[in-house]
Amino acid sequence: MPTEALTLKQEFSVSAISSIHFFEYKSDFIFKSEYHDCWKLLYVEEGACDILRSGHESSPITLEKGQLYIQAPHEYYSFKAAQQTTPLLFTCGFYCDSTNMSLLAHRIFHCGRQELRLLSDLSEEGRSNFSVRVDDSALYSLERKLNQPFGGEQLIGMYLEMLLISLMRQYVSPPIKKEEAASSLSKADSILLNRITDYYAAHISEKVSISQICREFSIGRAHLQRIFREQTGLGAIEYFCQMRIRAAKQLIRENKMNLTDTARALGYTSIHYFSKQFKKITGMPPSQYQNSIRTAGSDPVCQHIDLDQKELISKAPADTDPHSF
Repeated sequence: MPTEALTLKQEFSVSAISSIHFFEYKSDFIFKSEYHDCWKLLYVEEGACDILRSGHESSPITLEKGQLYIQAPHEYYSFKAAQQTTPLLFTCGFYCDSTNMSLLAHRIFHCGRQELRLLSDLSEEGRSNFSVRVDDSALYSLERKLNQPFGGEQLIGMYLEMLLISLMRQYVSPPIKKEEAASSLSKADSILLNRITDYYAAHISEKVSISQICREFSIGRAHLQRIFREQTGLGAIEYFCQMRIRAAKQLIRENKMNLTDTARALGYTSIHYFSKQFKKITGMPPSQYQNSIRTAGSDPVCQHIDLDQKELISKAPADTDPHSF
């Protein structure tokens, strides 16, 4: 190595992962205790959940939509659905020996645009590189796909490291004075995007077209599509379709109506078309999704990638007493 070269410092180095998965709960779900020997991040995409650390807090920590929490290794955790919501959670277990991890543990982080993009990339790489098991709740082991994309596992580690650095810079380290980076979206476009997505939410049970949006907001088709592609990675109507399916998933988790009524409530012309769209976006028909949701007193049978928790629990220190709700 040339004498003038500098060895790059690594503030975080993720050496291995133990789990990447989504959990989708009904409002009455309670997970009584879990032990793990790795770091684990928990991000709330929808709803809210309560987390309790054994022997530490007298009352639970509540995580709401858009918030992230990092659990430390070698402790028991219990969690449950909170505020009568139907939570949608993303978790990732990983191993990292950096001393900086202690500064991030047991803090509530509000995820901004950069953190959300990294979480999305992390989730997508997880799906691309590891098999998702929905058929047997006892099988949580990570299984590599035979057709893994080149460098996929390395990217997973890099996305995790970038996420940890972003959290450290934004919430722990002293602010660094620098010129604000130019956004790919102008302020006016950002406001317009929010207005359009609010319009989508208000018309979630109706059929919405590109021409309708263009007329409503006096915007050209090309400009409309550019805003959505740059900000969300999806087309304008593709984004609306995914919003409708997210709304359907929430109605299913709430368990207040059958699938036919759910389809009707969201403006689908037939249960067949609803099922087709649901499977296209989620990878499973609504009936299978309905059966996969975690409920109180049942094992998880849902979209997940995780290690066998029985093995981890056996490693718990003998004097560690699990605390639960």
